[in-house]
Amino acid sequence: MTSDLLPGDPGYVPGRGRRAEARRRRKQRQRRLAAGAAVLVLVAAAALTALLVQRGPAEDDPVVEQGRTQQTLLMQVQRAGGGREALASALLAHDPPSATGSVVLLPPQVIVDVPGAGSQQFGRALAAGDPNGSRNALADLLGVQVDGTWVLQQQAFQQLVDAVGGITVEVDVPVVRDNAVVVPQGTQQVDGARALALMTFLADGEPEQSRLARLQEVLDGLLEALPAESTALTRQLTALGEGSASSLPVSELAGLLVGLQESSAADQLQYDTLPVIAIDAGGEATSFRLDAEAAQALVDRALAQSVPAGERQTGNRVLVLNGVGTPGLGEAVRAKLVDADFVFVASRNAERFGYETTQVLVPEATPEAQQLGERIAEALGVAPDVRQADLGTIADAVVIIGADFQP
Repeated sequence: MTSDLLPGDPGYVPGRGRRAEARRRRKQRQRRLAAGAAVLVLVAAAALTALLVQRGPAEDDPVVEQGRTQQTLLMQVQRAGGGREALASALLAHDPPSATGSVVLLPPQVIVDVPGAGSQQFGRALAAGDPNGSRNALADLLGVQVDGTWVLQQQAFQQLVDAVGGITVEVDVPVVRDNAVVVPQGTQQVDGARALALMTFLADGEPEQSRLARLQEVLDGLLEALPAESTALTRQLTALGEGSASSLPVSELAGLLVGLQESSAADQLQYDTLPVIAIDAGGEATSFRLDAEAAQALVDRALAQSVPAGERQTGNRVLVLNGVGTPGLGEAVRAKLVDADFVFVASRNAERFGYETTQVLVPEATPEAQQLGERIAEALGVAPDVRQADLGTIADAVVIIGADFQP
């Protein structure tokens, strides 16, 4: 990418100046677009009954083309010490053939269903120690395939920023901690500690969107500052040691980041904020649920390649009930259902334990419902025990896992 700016011209910045100037122009355009269309919808809901995401499928939903080339990765920065929750989370997506990239910024307070662990705020799911729980919860929430995870401990994140010589950011308001300004307002170079403080800062009375906008600023600056060559970036990521845990090989992670960097330089990287709606969960803590309609529009625009084949089909949504009490069983059941193109709705404990055999409950005593139940049983590797029942859920079938299920 070239620039017409020369030393002495207005707006010229030395060093990384040309790339930085291009980034500044992109952000100005993004801010103008954001001003015309708010992404976070902070509308109070009446009760907790809206916690389950209702992404009702429609027959005219777009069909995902074969030959997927988009790669998706959940990036999370994890707090050190006690809580171990995610301080920041973003879904990264890159498509090499089209050289396009997408970053979806994720509010930590959005309610998700973590397979085998129940409903909770997304940022807290990482505290359980298994990043796959967060990845699968996000995949189920959005109805997309998430290929991998990258968890950076907060010290490793700071180390990475420091290793590239700091990053250039625009700070919209002074970042204050313990009544002291730790990052002043204005465009500046920040080290790892100040980058972390900026992307996690939320002033009193500000909406969560303000913090996510600062996260975008930091991620954009980091992408610009990272080595532009995959081998050099692989070495830098490897140097982070155990503080950086990726389910992808480090070289593949580096390739994805370099691809996003190239997309950014070509004005082909789009940032979005996950659209959510505020809910009244009791107390002073803020929680959100997914704005399903807006989220589907986002997925169709930025992540359509990553929609699984069965996601938009009708009659294949399954709720899982743990009938034996084995911890984490929902994760194993989810994997088998998703592999068979079913949509995993949620998992929770059954009203009692002690089920010897797995039962599949369907809403109607019809041949079609019977066939659905038999396909679910086949996917789980159990004998078909299909029964008609009033499901009382948005799912098309409910499966109660018995002792005959083998993870």
